[in-house]
Amino acid sequence: MHLALIVDEPSRFRTTLSAEIRAELGAGEVLEMDGMQEAFRLVREQRPGLVLVDIECFGNPGIDFVRCVSATQPTVPLLVLSDSDATLASVRALRAGAHGFVVKQRGLAEVMQAVRGVLSGYLVFPMHTLETVRQIGEQRESGFARLSNREITILQYLARGHSNKSIAAQLLISSKTVSTHKANIMAKLNVGSLVEMVDYARRHQLVW
Repeated sequence: MHLALIVDEPSRFRTTLSAEIRAELGAGEVLEMDGMQEAFRLVREQRPGLVLVDIECFGNPGIDFVRCVSATQPTVPLLVLSDSDATLASVRALRAGAHGFVVKQRGLAEVMQAVRGVLSGYLVFPMHTLETVRQIGEQRESGFARLSNREITILQYLARGHSNKSIAAQLLISSKTVSTHKANIMAKLNVGSLVEMVDYARRHQLVW
């Protein structure tokens, strides 16, 4: 692995984790950052072999970072760290496109086990997370199942009030492409306006 990235607030845990990844996984370089924009720029430009991010530290910008990395670099293994084992936090991580979720308080050994799991191509989430997502999925209308991952991401941005231009800039696509996705979403969900689309997203817990 030529490069790994840890996006977290400065701490002894972050420093220890960085050293462990370097030693055990042979990472050529492990960068530690606490800025979302800078971290996303690095992911786009250097495509690290592993990204770890603590979404609890950064709130919504942290989960948006996960969505953007997942949308633009879907093959990069992405592990979410958290100080909380609440089901909502892990469900948000899974929906955003992360490959795994682990609670830091369970210790470095468990975090490294999760790292090895996502690097091996597995989804690493608590069982209660997968069960919650399954139950939510069973309650959704059939139209949602036809949406692609990119369409779900754009639907979430639209539901938060972002313009086509803003979405295009954040996802590195053209405004025309966003408009096309928007039209496809409306057709698949059988809604006739942006207001109905936003209402759908909120009713189905796609935004918080």
